[in-house]
Amino acid sequence: MRKTAFLFLLLSLLSINSLMAQTTIRDVLRTMPDSLVPYLSENNRLDMIDFMASNMDAVVANALGGKSQMLTLTDHYTSIRLSDASSLDMRLLDVPAPVDSVSQILCLVRTYGTDVRQSTVRFYSLSWRQLPTADYFSQPDDLFTATLSDQEPTITLRIETPFDAWLKDEKEEIIKTSTTLKWDGRFVKKL
Repeated sequence: MRKTAFLFLLLSLLSINSLMAQTTIRDVLRTMPDSLVPYLSENNRLDMIDFMASNMDAVVANALGGKSQMLTLTDHYTSIRLSDASSLDMRLLDVPAPVDSVSQILCLVRTYGTDVRQSTVRFYSLSWRQLPTADYFSQPDDLFTATLSDQEPTITLRIETPFDAWLKDEKEEIIKTSTTLKWDGRFVKKL
């Protein structure tokens, strides 16, 4: 009887420990669907991880004939320059209530453009189910660029106003505002 109870307790502790184990961004990159960045294959992503672990330049040839480079890789964050006009930042965020049985979700920021840049912010469960962005983040009405921090769970938004600033005389200064928002476990809010 004692052996059975001990075995049950041991198995319970092991299963709780595995549920509490935190996923790293490396795990996320390994399981990322190719459909999110079709020209960056699973092998490309795995090579980037290996190159970063070896302190090498994490540059790979992508399926579009260009180069993609992983710029930063930590346990909770990665930044990848997909091309000269596209980048991808991802950050793991802890949540108080499990989403798809995991106490983390993923924030994914895609930024496009060269002279004029624009970002999109999306959230995913770790099983790659897209979550409603409005549940976690209030998108600005204006065009914006977003930057995730590699140090803490924050997003910095940079908004250029007015929208037609690019059409103005070159001598006029474009008004830029920058706001840093912090993840509070449920929503991204102003600091």
